[in-house]
Amino acid sequence: MDSTPTGPAGEDVAKRHDRTRWYHHPERLGAHAARNLAAGMAEGRYLAFMDPDMTAEPDWLERFRRAMEQEGRVVVGGGVDSPPGYWARAVHLTKYGWWLSGGRAKVHSQLPSGNFCLPRALFLEMGGFPDRYWEGDTELSYRLRGRGLELWHLPEARTTHYDAPPLRGFLRERWQRGVDTAQARMTRSGWSGVHRALRVGASPVTWGLMMARSARLAIEAGWGGRWLGAAPVIGVGLAAWVAGEARALAAGRR
Repeated sequence: MDSTPTGPAGEDVAKRHDRTRWYHHPERLGAHAARNLAAGMAEGRYLAFMDPDMTAEPDWLERFRRAMEQEGRVVVGGGVDSPPGYWARAVHLTKYGWWLSGGRAKVHSQLPSGNFCLPRALFLEMGGFPDRYWEGDTELSYRLRGRGLELWHLPEARTTHYDAPPLRGFLRERWQRGVDTAQARMTRSGWSGVHRALRVGASPVTWGLMMARSARLAIEAGWGGRWLGAAPVIGVGLAAWVAGEARALAAGRR
């Protein structure tokens, strides 16, 4: 699925791989809207998602297939690596610290759309990724868990995320993701004004809990030393996220 305004960037790929279907949409689509449209056009049994600024290991799809067909897993997400370099790694630990490569496979509360696999029929039945929010993968994870399905994190099904925006862009994105998360949660849960006020007041606690969770997951994945070195950047990035959430909750708009 290609909706870039610069032209048919993926046409050459489709020509070189006869099992690849390429479609250029005339209007620019958001990431989740593009994924949903592509899922409706696909014909395979499973859907595997990754971001356009990611690469996958050669055995990525095979690991998903084994988990689903040999181990009976239904919804599986993989581990995400970062490219080398301090800043790239610090940004990565802030954004993908919940889903690092390394450590043991386990049930997770949510899975990222950047490394995600499930049966196509199930994805379509659930309505795909809610595309109103960037948090569409979180919302889909919530709906899948509501159906009683386990979300299986498989760290060895690895992608690498090549994303290292400058500081201002990084903080702006983290702020906007916090706003987006708050709006999605308010829409889903219908929080009262009192509930929102309590959440805003607890923002410092939220930040501390997120830092602690990030550190714990990094240690479990074998990234503890890298997390410690990146902690200042992670702390600032998560603070921007919490500030954006608090601002949206205070405004109360959905």
